[in-house]
Amino acid sequence: MKTPLLFALFGTALSFSVLAADSAPLLLAGVEAGIETDSSMTAADLNKTQEILTSKVTGAATSWYNIDTTTHYDVIIGKHYSFEQRPCVAYELTVKHSSKTAAQQLNACLDYSGKWIAKLAQ
Repeated sequence: MKTPLLFALFGTALSFSVLAADSAPLLLAGVEAGIETDSSMTAADLNKTQEILTSKVTGAATSWYNIDTTTHYDVIIGKHYSFEQRPCVAYELTVKHSSKTAAQQLNACLDYSGKWIAKLAQ
């Protein structure tokens, strides 16, 4: 049952770049959550992450608990910066599910549609 949900989340969260040099899919910020804890963000969790990245300042910490998935999330906003003339933000995402906790240092940049897209390591 988790596999169809996981594919559905990835399917709704993918955004494709149409640049001639780069046609790889990009992930909506937050999709990386749960990779090490055997859980994944729901659409509501992804929307919450988007809202936090848009509205919070450096140093802000936000937490929420998804009762449906029994998963707790913490987001701490790091520095704001620019990459390829796009606004970006570094942030720490901690996911707690069952007895597992995973923390990740992540980066996201705004795409042209106003969505925060995970900036993969170069």
